[in-house]
Amino acid sequence: MNNSSVIGKIKITGDLILKSPLLIGDGAGETADNFRDVHVLKNRQGKPFIPGTSLCGVLREWLETIAPDSVKEIFGDLNDMQSSIQLDDIALANCEIISRDGVKINGVTDTFVDGGKYDFEAVERGATGSLNLLINLRGCHSVKKILEIVARLLKKLQDGIRLGAFTAKGFGLVSVENLNASFYDFRDKADVIAWLTDKISTKKISPSLENFSAAKNDFVVDADFIFNSSFIIRDYTATEKINNTSVTAATLKSRNDFVIPGTSLKGILRHRAEYIFDKLGCDKKILENLMGNSAGKSRFIVEESYISPKNFSEVLHTRNKLDRLTGGVLQGTLFTTKPVYQKIFGEPTLKIHLEIRDAKNFEAGLALFLLRDLWLGHLAIGGEKAVGRGTVRGNSAEINFKGKTYKLGASGKVDGDKSELEKFAAALKNFSGGGGK
Repeated sequence: MNNSSVIGKIKITGDLILKSPLLIGDGAGETADNFRDVHVLKNRQGKPFIPGTSLCGVLREWLETIAPDSVKEIFGDLNDMQSSIQLDDIALANCEIISRDGVKINGVTDTFVDGGKYDFEAVERGATGSLNLLINLRGCHSVKKILEIVARLLKKLQDGIRLGAFTAKGFGLVSVENLNASFYDFRDKADVIAWLTDKISTKKISPSLENFSAAKNDFVVDADFIFNSSFIIRDYTATEKINNTSVTAATLKSRNDFVIPGTSLKGILRHRAEYIFDKLGCDKKILENLMGNSAGKSRFIVEESYISPKNFSEVLHTRNKLDRLTGGVLQGTLFTTKPVYQKIFGEPTLKIHLEIRDAKNFEAGLALFLLRDLWLGHLAIGGEKAVGRGTVRGNSAEINFKGKTYKLGASGKVDGDKSELEKFAAALKNFSGGGGK
């Protein structure tokens, strides 16, 4: 037996579940049959699927952050070592293809950028698939080290990973349930027989107890908010007629829940960040390193927020469009929308999660200013802001950064070292475009 001999296998199976919408595009763009700019990737049977290459790429990137010396051993390289990973494509079941749209906003005028609207498909959250992953162990491998990495991998799969496009805007979060990981040691006759007869090995691998939810230098905020008023995130595809009244726009849903899309929330926060930088005299191009652009990946992550409909009522609201010069009603401009109103005022119903990967102090300060503006109701979420919709107020928040936890109450009182948070805010105020630490 030499270094290239197969000495064992690790088999991992489980049920993969989409926790947020998934977009892995087919690269086709707009077609005669589908006007949308991005389409969901499908197999020959017309079913959405996750390519094994996509998942492998994400797992390799994750391994580079926790054990870079083991990347070559497991994933191979271009020169002298082949990959030890075998990963099947994951066909998705219980699929619902949804349509979303986005627009680019001018940061100065707060209006749409001409040609900045785009439409795309995605697989709605709740879709499922079967994970089948195999690791071939050879004589050159350190079995003990790989078993430790697999245990950490199992924990990461349980906690969730992100795949596809728009991951910084809440898309692509998947987790694996009912995980089963077995080590077949071919130096053990019983394991050889178990492998050849497709039996489960008695050598089980359990998930690590290590926490991978965030790195020490990630600035993480989890906050609860209360709606001050109604809100509407427009779903233009939902056309209906109620009592002979045509509804122009209803509130967007994800399955049965109302949803604040990550694209909407991140757009609001990015626009506010540009405003803050402008007021402080900072170069707004620095935000591209944080928020991302066509050349770089975003470090500012925003989750989608799902809101149970049990605490809300959809109400028809008919309005007239007014002439801005005369103040009179424009003829033929009566329209009806269906915003959402909270039934019990004062109850926290909106959860917002945001994080900054590998945050600098001045970036943490920026996140605090953004949280403050949301907290105080200075930022409106969704459409029809001009008639008072979409404002919220803070109820509670937990902030984690550099190994410390800070908790905020509804009054804004800080449970933790308030002076540390003030230092981060001061770091932003002192930042002039090149020296943030």
